[in-house]
Amino acid sequence: MEIPECLKKYTTKPSDCPKYDENNPDYRCSVDYDKSKYRINKALQESKNKTVPPSTICGYINEFLSLMGINSQAVMINGLDILMTINYEHIKRLYKLNEQSDIIWLRFTKDGYCGTIGSSNDINYSYDTNSGKIIKAINKEWNNFIIIIVPIPGIKNRKQRLLIEHMIGYYLSDNKNVPIIDYYSHFLGK
Repeated sequence: MEIPECLKKYTTKPSDCPKYDENNPDYRCSVDYDKSKYRINKALQESKNKTVPPSTICGYINEFLSLMGINSQAVMINGLDILMTINYEHIKRLYKLNEQSDIIWLRFTKDGYCGTIGSSNDINYSYDTNSGKIIKAINKEWNNFIIIIVPIPGIKNRKQRLLIEHMIGYYLSDNKNVPIIDYYSHFLGK
Protein backbone atom coordinates (compact mmCIF):
# COMPACT_ATOMS: atom_id res chain seq x y z
CA MET A 1 0.00 0.00 0.00
CA GLU A 2 1.51 3.26 -1.17
CA ILE A 3 0.88 6.25 1.11
CA PRO A 4 0.92 9.64 -0.63
CA GLU A 5 3.30 12.24 0.78
CA CYS A 6 0.39 14.51 1.78
CA LEU A 7 -0.96 11.78 4.10
CA LYS A 8 2.26 10.40 5.62
CA LYS A 9 1.79 12.62 8.67
CA TYR A 10 -1.29 10.55 9.55
CA THR A 11 0.75 7.34 9.89
CA THR A 12 2.26 8.74 13.12
CA LYS A 13 0.65 9.25 16.51
CA PRO A 14 0.22 12.50 18.40
CA SER A 15 2.92 12.96 21.03
CA ASP A 16 0.33 12.87 23.83
CA CYS A 17 -1.06 9.49 22.74
CA PRO A 18 -0.77 6.62 25.24
CA LYS A 19 1.54 3.89 23.96
CA TYR A 20 0.29 0.31 23.96
CA ASP A 21 3.16 -2.01 24.92
CA GLU A 22 2.59 -5.38 26.62
CA ASN A 23 6.10 -5.31 28.15
CA ASN A 24 5.91 -1.77 29.47
CA PRO A 25 2.23 -0.92 30.08
CA ASP A 26 1.04 2.66 29.79
CA TYR A 27 -1.96 2.60 32.09
CA ARG A 28 -3.48 5.57 30.26
CA CYS A 29 -4.54 3.04 27.57
CA SER A 30 -7.06 1.48 29.94
CA VAL A 31 -9.93 3.38 31.49
CA ASP A 32 -10.04 0.86 34.35
CA TYR A 33 -6.41 1.22 35.47
CA ASP A 34 -5.76 4.89 34.77
CA LYS A 35 -6.08 6.91 37.96
CA SER A 36 -5.45 10.18 36.08
CA LYS A 37 -8.55 9.69 33.86
CA TYR A 38 -6.42 10.68 30.87
CA ARG A 39 -8.76 9.41 28.15
CA ILE A 40 -11.87 10.65 29.96
CA ASN A 41 -10.37 14.13 30.31
CA LYS A 42 -9.56 14.12 26.58
CA ALA A 43 -13.18 13.08 25.91
CA LEU A 44 -14.41 16.05 27.95
CA GLN A 45 -12.20 18.36 25.85
CA GLU A 46 -13.50 16.84 22.60
CA SER A 47 -17.11 17.20 23.76
CA LYS A 48 -16.66 20.98 23.99
CA ASN A 49 -16.12 21.15 20.22
CA LYS A 50 -18.93 21.52 17.72
CA THR A 51 -20.29 18.27 16.27
CA VAL A 52 -19.82 17.49 12.59
CA PRO A 53 -22.77 15.81 10.83
CA PRO A 54 -22.18 12.17 9.84
CA SER A 55 -22.95 12.99 6.19
CA THR A 56 -20.13 15.57 6.22
CA ILE A 57 -17.81 13.02 7.86
CA CYS A 58 -18.64 10.57 5.04
CA GLY A 59 -17.51 13.21 2.54
CA TYR A 60 -14.24 13.72 4.44
CA ILE A 61 -13.61 9.97 4.53
CA ASN A 62 -14.33 9.68 0.80
CA GLU A 63 -11.82 12.48 0.20
CA PHE A 64 -9.24 10.55 2.25
CA LEU A 65 -9.95 7.29 0.40
CA SER A 66 -9.54 9.05 -2.94
CA LEU A 67 -6.20 10.54 -1.88
CA MET A 68 -5.09 7.05 -0.76
CA GLY A 69 -6.17 5.49 -4.05
CA ILE A 70 -8.57 3.16 -2.23
CA ASN A 71 -11.56 2.31 -4.41
CA SER A 72 -14.31 2.52 -1.79
CA GLN A 73 -16.78 4.91 -0.21
CA ALA A 74 -18.05 5.53 3.30
CA VAL A 75 -21.57 4.19 3.80
CA MET A 76 -23.86 5.77 6.38
CA ILE A 77 -26.59 3.56 7.81
CA ASN A 78 -29.23 5.69 9.52
CA GLY A 79 -32.60 4.93 11.07
CA LEU A 80 -32.17 1.19 11.60
CA ASP A 81 -31.13 -0.72 14.71
CA ILE A 82 -27.55 -1.41 13.63
CA LEU A 83 -27.02 -4.56 15.66
CA MET A 84 -30.25 -6.04 14.28
CA THR A 85 -29.41 -5.26 10.65
CA ILE A 86 -25.63 -5.55 10.25
CA ASN A 87 -24.61 -8.62 8.22
CA TYR A 88 -20.84 -8.90 7.86
CA GLU A 89 -21.00 -11.71 5.27
CA HIS A 90 -23.29 -9.58 3.09
CA ILE A 91 -20.91 -6.60 3.40
CA LYS A 92 -17.97 -8.86 2.47
CA ARG A 93 -19.69 -10.13 -0.70
CA LEU A 94 -21.19 -6.78 -1.70
CA TYR A 95 -17.89 -4.88 -1.46
CA LYS A 96 -15.66 -7.79 -2.57
CA LEU A 97 -13.67 -7.83 0.67
CA ASN A 98 -11.05 -10.48 1.43
CA GLU A 99 -12.39 -10.89 4.97
CA GLN A 100 -15.52 -9.88 6.87
CA SER A 101 -13.24 -7.86 9.14
CA ASP A 102 -11.98 -5.56 6.34
CA ILE A 103 -14.13 -2.63 7.44
CA ILE A 104 -13.60 0.57 9.40
CA TRP A 105 -16.58 1.88 11.37
CA LEU A 106 -17.53 5.03 13.22
CA ARG A 107 -20.08 4.99 16.06
CA PHE A 108 -21.96 8.08 17.21
CA THR A 109 -23.54 9.41 20.37
CA LYS A 110 -27.19 10.42 20.66
CA ASP A 111 -26.17 14.10 20.67
CA GLY A 112 -24.27 13.75 17.38
CA TYR A 113 -20.62 13.25 18.33
CA CYS A 114 -18.38 10.71 16.68
CA GLY A 115 -17.88 8.45 19.66
CA THR A 116 -15.17 6.15 18.42
CA ILE A 117 -13.49 4.77 15.32
CA GLY A 118 -12.82 1.07 15.10
CA SER A 119 -12.23 -1.71 12.64
CA SER A 120 -13.13 -5.36 12.14
CA ASN A 121 -16.41 -7.23 12.33
CA ASP A 122 -17.12 -6.46 15.98
CA ILE A 123 -19.43 -3.45 16.03
CA ASN A 124 -21.12 -3.14 19.41
CA TYR A 125 -22.72 -0.55 21.65
CA SER A 126 -21.49 -1.95 24.94
CA TYR A 127 -20.70 0.28 27.88
CA ASP A 128 -18.23 -2.35 29.19
CA THR A 129 -15.51 -1.48 26.66
CA ASN A 130 -13.02 1.40 27.08
CA SER A 131 -15.03 3.46 24.57
CA GLY A 132 -18.32 2.65 26.29
CA LYS A 133 -16.90 3.54 29.70
CA ILE A 134 -15.64 6.86 28.34
CA ILE A 135 -19.03 7.65 26.75
CA LYS A 136 -20.79 6.81 30.03
CA ALA A 137 -18.25 8.76 32.15
CA ILE A 138 -19.03 12.00 30.31
CA ASN A 139 -22.81 11.41 30.45
CA LYS A 140 -23.35 10.53 26.82
CA GLU A 141 -25.16 7.60 25.23
CA TRP A 142 -24.56 5.55 22.11
CA ASN A 143 -26.92 6.09 19.19
CA ASN A 144 -27.38 2.57 17.87
CA PHE A 145 -29.42 3.84 14.92
CA ILE A 146 -26.54 5.41 12.99
CA ILE A 147 -23.13 4.20 11.92
CA ILE A 148 -20.63 4.83 9.17
CA ILE A 149 -19.03 1.77 7.62
CA VAL A 150 -15.99 2.00 5.35
CA PRO A 151 -15.35 -1.21 3.39
CA ILE A 152 -11.64 -1.60 2.56
CA PRO A 153 -11.23 -3.95 -0.41
CA GLY A 154 -7.85 -5.32 -1.38
CA ILE A 155 -6.02 -4.97 1.93
CA LYS A 156 -3.50 -7.69 2.63
CA ASN A 157 -3.70 -8.10 6.40
CA ARG A 158 -4.86 -6.84 9.78
CA LYS A 159 -1.88 -4.50 10.06
CA GLN A 160 -2.98 -2.59 6.93
CA ARG A 161 -6.55 -2.37 8.21
CA LEU A 162 -5.38 -0.96 11.55
CA LEU A 163 -3.15 1.56 9.74
CA ILE A 164 -6.08 2.79 7.62
CA GLU A 165 -8.27 3.04 10.76
CA HIS A 166 -5.51 5.02 12.49
CA MET A 167 -5.04 7.32 9.48
CA ILE A 168 -8.76 8.00 8.98
CA GLY A 169 -9.15 8.96 12.65
CA TYR A 170 -6.11 11.21 12.65
CA TYR A 171 -7.10 12.78 9.30
CA LEU A 172 -10.61 13.57 10.58
CA SER A 173 -9.45 15.04 13.89
CA ASP A 174 -6.35 16.89 12.71
CA ASN A 175 -7.26 17.96 9.19
CA LYS A 176 -11.05 18.33 9.42
CA ASN A 177 -11.55 19.23 13.12
CA VAL A 178 -13.96 16.37 13.75
CA PRO A 179 -14.25 15.83 17.52
CA ILE A 180 -13.91 12.15 18.49
CA ILE A 181 -15.03 11.40 22.03
CA ASP A 182 -12.76 8.33 22.48
CA TYR A 183 -10.01 10.25 20.73
CA TYR A 184 -7.24 7.70 21.24
CA SER A 185 -9.17 4.56 20.27
CA HIS A 186 -7.95 4.51 16.67
CA PHE A 187 -4.32 4.98 17.75
CA LEU A 188 -4.22 2.06 20.17
CA GLY A 189 -4.63 -0.88 17.76
CA LYS A 190 -2.29 -3.73 18.51
